[in-house]
Amino acid sequence: MTPQALVRSTEHLLSLPDAALRINQLIDRPSTRPEDLAEVILCDPALSARLLRLVNSAYYSRPRPIDTVSQAIQLIGFDALRNLVIATHAVDMFKGLPPDKINMERFWFHGVACGIAARELALHKYIPDGERLFIAGLLHALGKLMFFSQQATVYLQVLKLIERDGIDVVIAEERVFGFNYADLGAELLRSWRFPDSIWQTVAYHLNPAQAKTYRLETEILHGAAQVASIMQSSTIDVGSALATSVSEMLHQLALSLQLKPQTLAELPAEISERVVDVFNVLIPGSQLTD
Repeated sequence: MTPQALVRSTEHLLSLPDAALRINQLIDRPSTRPEDLAEVILCDPALSARLLRLVNSAYYSRPRPIDTVSQAIQLIGFDALRNLVIATHAVDMFKGLPPDKINMERFWFHGVACGIAARELALHKYIPDGERLFIAGLLHALGKLMFFSQQATVYLQVLKLIERDGIDVVIAEERVFGFNYADLGAELLRSWRFPDSIWQTVAYHLNPAQAKTYRLETEILHGAAQVASIMQSSTIDVGSALATSVSEMLHQLALSLQLKPQTLAELPAEISERVVDVFNVLIPGSQLTD
């Protein structure tokens, strides 16, 4: 089995809906206007509501409310809209996984935190178009959901290896499947026509040294995933003094990215409000942040 084969075998189950495909087609046309896209989005009330909630959230920090879909599209731009649409459908696509297998709210909270941390780190490193780092962070672990939804029985072998041998989940996945969740998630994103700068960054984020292209973006995503884990951990309360081990981890991450240690130390508290805001947009009604 390969990531490509697994994605192909689930193509009918994990394909994008007509609205997403139509939006992709329109964005690829040079003559498309925001009003043309708005017509498609307005046919999906849930997507329209999410778009407006997002542009009026702390993520964009607008001084005045945005109250029309056309205005929202003009604000975020076509590429960010495409990413939001696909991300929204990715969230909906994997609803219903058994809670005893994976906590979906915790999974998406981690993804949102990783995405926003990656976007912020991209700004500090003066990388243009940091929005693509947000979407890479949000969807970086999508392969885990594919494993749980499409290979649940076989994945029990991974869990047994972890318990029996005390090995890392990535090593266990590679022993059982021959590839890991990053490989699988990257292939799914590639099949959805995400740009190389997103799916290749996801593919190598577990080991940035192996990245042949987009090396800095891959290092940022690797670091952002660590920041997200810190934010999600019960080891610290965001805004309080960092535990020694966490502080050291952030210090080492700052060195590897050639940023000031204070920048990383302050990052979890700095982005916490935006993380909660965007999470509540993507997962309305969640109990996780109450």
